[in-house]
Amino acid sequence: MKIGKAIKQKAASYLFYRELQRQHHQPRTTSFSNARTIGILYDATVERNYEIVKAYVKHLRDDFKKDVLALGYYDANELPPMRFSKLGLDFFTKKNLNWHFKPSHPMISKFINLDFDYLICLNVDRCMPLRYISAATKAGFKIGRYEKGYAGLYDFMISVNGQVTLPQFIDHVNNYLKHIGHDK
Repeated sequence: MKIGKAIKQKAASYLFYRELQRQHHQPRTTSFSNARTIGILYDATVERNYEIVKAYVKHLRDDFKKDVLALGYYDANELPPMRFSKLGLDFFTKKNLNWHFKPSHPMISKFINLDFDYLICLNVDRCMPLRYISAATKAGFKIGRYEKGYAGLYDFMISVNGQVTLPQFIDHVNNYLKHIGHDK
């Protein structure tokens, strides 16, 4: 079973890399203070991650007056009973993936086609479905974790050493957002 999963992962990585090479994204930057819309991608499998992202979305909305839409991947076929989509906090699951982990669902297509000023991918565990959405999104400026071999995935890649927690990565993102396209 593990060998089959490893082969599937290798095939998925190969197919994703080929698709990434065909992307022709032209970054559009705007100062963070002038940005109106932000898309956030994250792994929502762990309840704590969901709570952290929910608080981060609230922070961006309340303190910076941004329109924020978060899309979380839940690594199971169904969401748990107490987890459900709320305004601006949507989810997709394994049943929304094809055999090589590419997401497909009308909600995902809608997210991909929204013209966010910024996309912030909080993919700290290198989740393949989040990579696919990050690559396909029409967002003006994409921010995410540096991953060797995926140089074209984001417009701004944040390099972190070793394992990083979601709150630590959000701190890194916030630090750089203060400087990216800052008004003079």
